[in-house]
Amino acid sequence: MKKIICVGLMLILCMSMLTGCSKAKTDVTESTVFVEKKGQIVSVDVEELDKEYYDAAELEEYITEHVADYTTENGETVTKENFLVEEGIAKLEMKYASYEDYSNFNGIEFYEGTVLEAQAEGYDFDTEFYALAEESDEAAGTKQKAGKTDVLADDESKVVIIRANVAVQVKGKILYVSAEDTEVIDKKTVRITGEGANEEAALTYIIYK
Repeated sequence: MKKIICVGLMLILCMSMLTGCSKAKTDVTESTVFVEKKGQIVSVDVEELDKEYYDAAELEEYITEHVADYTTENGETVTKENFLVEEGIAKLEMKYASYEDYSNFNGIEFYEGTVLEAQAEGYDFDTEFYALAEESDEAAGTKQKAGKTDVLADDESKVVIIRANVAVQVKGKILYVSAEDTEVIDKKTVRITGEGANEEAALTYIIYK
């Protein structure tokens, strides 16, 4: 009996720890892609549910089946970390082993690597850019126009390239961001503000160190 009680307490403790670990992600109020270290991607999709058309249990079942189908073909590279529905708002936290898994699973154009590697993959960086001002006083997080030559000067800088209307947070300090449909939230986070479906969104470049 004591052993059963101990196991039960351990399970409760582990669940609490898992909830605590994911809480920082599910606290977001808008759909956000987190570019983690070592190429791992975490996404939190935030959607308002229309009770007339959506059932939370059915939605979670669909997500679970979609993950199972993907991992059967591609290995354990995608996991459902958390699914919450509160006051009609659904939040789904997913973890991906690589940017390719995020792209393939969601059908969204996405790339993560160095500036040099991105050019080798065919990305031409042929768009207008802003440089982020240094973090100081009122200038923090503001944007200043920058040329393509400046953006490509350090080809070892990291870059995230995405075609989706979401917020993107990187593990580093953003140096440049493409100008179209972007709003700088802070030195690590950019909100992509285009309208319409993701496939209609502008291709956004986020260069960081």
